[in-house]
Amino acid sequence: MNTPGKTSETAARYNPFWACLLVFALLAADTAFRLVASARQRKQLDALTLQQQQEIGRLRPLLQSLGEVETRLQNLSLDLLHMSQTNATAAQIVREFGIQWNPPAGGVSAATPAAPAGAANPLPSTNPAPASAPARR
Repeated sequence: MNTPGKTSETAARYNPFWACLLVFALLAADTAFRLVASARQRKQLDALTLQQQQEIGRLRPLLQSLGEVETRLQNLSLDLLHMSQTNATAAQIVREFGIQWNPPAGGVSAATPAAPAGAANPLPSTNPAPASAPARR
């Protein structure tokens, strides 16, 4: 039957300490690996944040002058559309880029020049791809 010596020998052979130690060691190694990977990602995010701030600083003057550029482009478009009434090259450019005039809801704004007398289509819009024109590739 059961002898006291045999049960202690069997119990020593099936001691769960080593299995638990192995599981905990594997979990610790996994956690360390994930911690190192997380630290590496954090470093990359910090570098990208710094790069993004530098780009914003570099582009800030361009973004501030955007209103002035838009006004100049509108005035150029208006002049080009007026010239297209009498100039074939200007008319070709207007057709090629699909320049049209869409008057604002409140009428002609003070920033746009007045149309010459007798102009059928007085003022353009800088719409790059109108619905009627095919998209350029």
